[in-house]
Amino acid sequence: MKYRELVSFDPVESVIKLVEADQPQEAMRLVKTYVMSDSMAKTLKDIVIPQLQFENSFDNKGIFIVGNYGTGKSHLMSVLSAVAEDKKMLELVNNQIFQEAAQSIAGKFEVLRFEIGTSKMDLRDLVIGHLEKDLAKRGIDYRFPSMEEASNTKDYLLEMMALFQEKYPDKGYLIVADEFLDYLRGLTEQKVVLALNFLREIGEISKSCRLRFIAGVQESLFDSGQFAFVADSLRRVRDRYEQVVIRKQDISFVVSERILKKDERQKAWIREHLTKFSHLYSNMADRLEDYVNLYPIHPAYIEIFEKVYIAEKREVLKTITHTIKKILDKDVPENETGIISYDSYWEYIKENISVRSDPDLREVVEKSSVLEDLILKSYTRPQYRPIALRIIHALSVHRLTTGDINAPIGITVDNMKDDLCIYTPMPEVEESFLKTTVETAVREILKTVSGQFISYNRDNEQYYLDLKKDIDYDAKIQAKADFMDDDMLNKYYYDALLKVLNWERPEHKTGRRIWQYEIIWEEKKVERYGYLFFGAPNERTTAQPPRDFYIYFLRPYGNNVYQGEIEKDEVIFEFINRDEKVDEYIKLYAASMELAMVSSADSKQTYFKKAEGYLKAIVQWIKEHVKECFIVKTAGEQQTIQYWLKGKAAEEHTVKEFVDMTASACLSTYFNDKYPYYPRFYTQVTRENMKELFKAGLNYLAGRKNELGAKVLDSLGLLEGDMIAPEKSIYARRYIKLLENLPEKHVLNREDILEYLSEVTLDKEFQLEDVWVTLILCALVYSGHATLTISGHTFDATKMEEIAAANPADLILFKYCQVPEGVPVKILKKLFEGLGLPPGQITNPNTREAAIEKMLVRAEELTKRVIETQQFLIGDLALWDKPAIDEDTKENYKESLKTLKDFLDAIKQYNTPAKLKNFRFSEDEVASSLANIEIMQEILNIRDFKLKVDPYVSYLTRTCMILKDDKWNQKVQKVRGEALDKVQKPQELTDTYIKEYVGKLQALKKEYISIYIKLHKKYRLDLNGDKQKQKLLESRLKHNLDMLTCVGDLIYPKPYEKMCNRLLKLKTCFSLIEDDINMSPLCPHCGYTPDEDEQPVFGVVEAIEKSMEELFFQWEKIVLEILEDEKVKENIALLDKPQRQALESITQNQRLPDKIDSQLVSTINILMKGLDKVEITTEDLVRAIFKGGPVTVSDMKQRLNDYIDEMVKGMDVDRVRIMLK
Repeated sequence: MKYRELVSFDPVESVIKLVEADQPQEAMRLVKTYVMSDSMAKTLKDIVIPQLQFENSFDNKGIFIVGNYGTGKSHLMSVLSAVAEDKKMLELVNNQIFQEAAQSIAGKFEVLRFEIGTSKMDLRDLVIGHLEKDLAKRGIDYRFPSMEEASNTKDYLLEMMALFQEKYPDKGYLIVADEFLDYLRGLTEQKVVLALNFLREIGEISKSCRLRFIAGVQESLFDSGQFAFVADSLRRVRDRYEQVVIRKQDISFVVSERILKKDERQKAWIREHLTKFSHLYSNMADRLEDYVNLYPIHPAYIEIFEKVYIAEKREVLKTITHTIKKILDKDVPENETGIISYDSYWEYIKENISVRSDPDLREVVEKSSVLEDLILKSYTRPQYRPIALRIIHALSVHRLTTGDINAPIGITVDNMKDDLCIYTPMPEVEESFLKTTVETAVREILKTVSGQFISYNRDNEQYYLDLKKDIDYDAKIQAKADFMDDDMLNKYYYDALLKVLNWERPEHKTGRRIWQYEIIWEEKKVERYGYLFFGAPNERTTAQPPRDFYIYFLRPYGNNVYQGEIEKDEVIFEFINRDEKVDEYIKLYAASMELAMVSSADSKQTYFKKAEGYLKAIVQWIKEHVKECFIVKTAGEQQTIQYWLKGKAAEEHTVKEFVDMTASACLSTYFNDKYPYYPRFYTQVTRENMKELFKAGLNYLAGRKNELGAKVLDSLGLLEGDMIAPEKSIYARRYIKLLENLPEKHVLNREDILEYLSEVTLDKEFQLEDVWVTLILCALVYSGHATLTISGHTFDATKMEEIAAANPADLILFKYCQVPEGVPVKILKKLFEGLGLPPGQITNPNTREAAIEKMLVRAEELTKRVIETQQFLIGDLALWDKPAIDEDTKENYKESLKTLKDFLDAIKQYNTPAKLKNFRFSEDEVASSLANIEIMQEILNIRDFKLKVDPYVSYLTRTCMILKDDKWNQKVQKVRGEALDKVQKPQELTDTYIKEYVGKLQALKKEYISIYIKLHKKYRLDLNGDKQKQKLLESRLKHNLDMLTCVGDLIYPKPYEKMCNRLLKLKTCFSLIEDDINMSPLCPHCGYTPDEDEQPVFGVVEAIEKSMEELFFQWEKIVLEILEDEKVKENIALLDKPQRQALESITQNQRLPDKIDSQLVSTINILMKGLDKVEITTEDLVRAIFKGGPVTVSDMKQRLNDYIDEMVKGMDVDRVRIMLK
């Protein structure tokens, strides 16, 4: 079977030029031969057609058709423009979706096509030049001003389109321009900006007229890095353009449906042939129909081809055509697929003359040729040489798809096997065997070329053409790695370990590989301090200062097994469960680093980069195997991290987190033995956050409750619920006992509680850090058990805010604490009496705590009232348009309220019996402060009065402006004066008085509502009155009067107009009820406001109707008298039959018809103006038309018109009547 027998080959060889579509026959051929996929048709339907059409309102934009050379871009633009120009072309399109969608544009455009060649002209001048020539051909004379003379081009384009529409009223004007991108690339930056601005202007006017614009570009302007320097201009252009991209699916469709079209018999043969091999290649079975449709071209051919960026005009359809022509007469191989892939394109690239001018392309071809020569001459597996050459070619093509020819991107072994459809005879026809064969071929390539110009990216397992690799660094590294000693491997293992742990802290002792280290004691959620050491316990020098633990990482290479005893505070990590892969990475990493140390600058950087890759691989391996690769040893047990962490091992953590948690689990028993009384914290405590937690606890004690502070205090046993209860804490109880046992006037010094050990200061009994001891003592200050003295300043229970605001470092260095003094009962009784609380409770120690609670509640209630009162004073104090409180009084009130609030805020801090011992107010201060409660009440009386009367005041004030009645105003002013007098005596504004005064206002309001409704009824039509009005407006009487007003100068319409105006001014409102004006004093339906000039509406409609009837009889009489005039009667004979008949009934009945129409009015007006009679004879008519003999149709029409024009010359043609004599 030959390839020719499997395809209906239709070559694509010529380059289509857009302007060819200017010729009808050529346009027809282009439309017929265009192969359109459904996906392309849907794109055109959804994007292009809506933008081109102009029948429906749409925000029309310009269009870019984007497609590489040879992808059918110019062909598509030719088809679109041909259909837009000639509706008949639509029948030739081979896609139903497009045929239906394009109905709205087919044949509705005049089209201008042009291609932009090599030019330095401004785009505006270039396009306008083509426009002016095309318009001239169409008989439209228009010249655009130069760029220097025009502020913009849009106005002139719109002006031009106005002339175009005069010539082509039903058409749009479509401009189609090709090869745009090459033109733009050749412009200077300034000209590119100008060109883009012009493009934007064309895109913008598309929505304002019928001008449409399509441009063809080789790649998207908006995604091209070449125009990044004009990004702002591009962004504005993008807003006014849509783009259609010719994608690989569209190209594949053209290839399968034109170049390689097949019938069902041919497809069946190919399908059966490929099925034999489909199990060898990934996705072939799943995409079998794609392979069949494109056969013998591989689907990957087009995908890769589209990515090649070389400068020459790569024309995919022509290239495939030439490739197929070469094999048409060859036999399809029976023992392999016979598929051609993108590696075959390399021959076309090498033969292209542009290779010499493109330095990147030239370098790729040169290095590829070196590899190809080596394979041809020295390849050690001749049976695989054809495969090796195809791989070299594929790598060379792929090198031109990445944008950067030095990028470490290439193809995997699977890509080679699948995308090239590599095949070789095999003993076992299996995919795994074929893959192994390809891997062998690749290894032999690397061996043959000694690693030159080909590299392997371990991250993505891709091989790629490495143009700078003239030295085989990998081989040198491997050779060095084979002879690395154990000490070097251990050294670089430790370097990698630091990277794995993300550990960058400087060594505790330089060069000793020992670091200060911290882990979280998971059981207590607190940080413990120790050391991290790379090596064995017997290699560690004594570390100072002593700490809680030691973590060791032993050397993995050499005979370094540690046989010594492991102490309780020691944890050893040993890198045992590792495989050859990570050992190889460590060797290669060590070798790379060592070679970098002794190499020149260029090679040094390469080795360092290689080392970085190996280091990354080591880190990744340890991350993936951390739970099993380390054996962790303690005193008496050794297990993996997986074992030590049990359930926690399933969670996601960093390597350092796994190490820390494992160490914590191993050391937990030891820590519990060393710190038996240490609290378990409810939030994690570290050196970094300890002061933050301390501050949160202080804030909680100062009354600013917060979740973090609660957790800290609860951890120390200081909370019961959310209340401070130091007696619960074993730590606080110890300090309370120490204070209680002190002799009178003695203090508990800092040294009595704390001791300095190594780096930290701890409690002598519980070994708590000094920060927690200080927080516990502050809780005792809060509860009244103690006062705390710091730098000569003593803090008691009333100064918790000051404690919370103090520097934590100063607090921790407290000097001593002591027991506070007793409670001032007499002053507190006075306070409770002033607050309206039973004083007996505060005098009894057993009920004192309950009394404090009541005091705090009462103080909070009064504080809220003070704030409400203060807000009232700064608000609107107007009452009946005058201030309810004068300025001087207001300022005095404000001062009194401030004094009261400050006092109430001050007493709130005494919220425990202990704090009452420090009550600082005297009896007189308490009395004077609480006297302001009465003043506050006076202000609140004014507020309550104002709040209750304000709605009525506002309402009644508006009624005075509405009614404008003196008696009513006097009533309102009387109640106003009473209120203004009363607010000067606020103590008299009792609830009883306020209720009485509001009653007066309600009565006034009710009286107003009654008055307003009566007036409203008097001056507004009710439902019946409105019906009479509408009936008259729609009556035959009014219609006839309206018609008669059009009768010449004999009818005087002014009286009738006055009647109509009076009728129309009558306002209707029948919806008003009392509730409607309860909130606002005006009718919400009509807004009626009493007016002295307004007249009552009762009987007005009937009077107007009677007047209209009388007026009609007068006008009827005038018309009848006119028709009796002798001169008028003569003119009646000149009227046409319908006009005469209308007048005959009037003259006979001596009455106008029941309904007067416009024809009657027109007839009467004609008679009043008079008619001109023109008589002609048959002889005159024949002589005028047939003078000189027979005439053409058009001449006869013209002569008749000329004769009539001559006969009526100088007359009013509307009054002329022609008669045959």
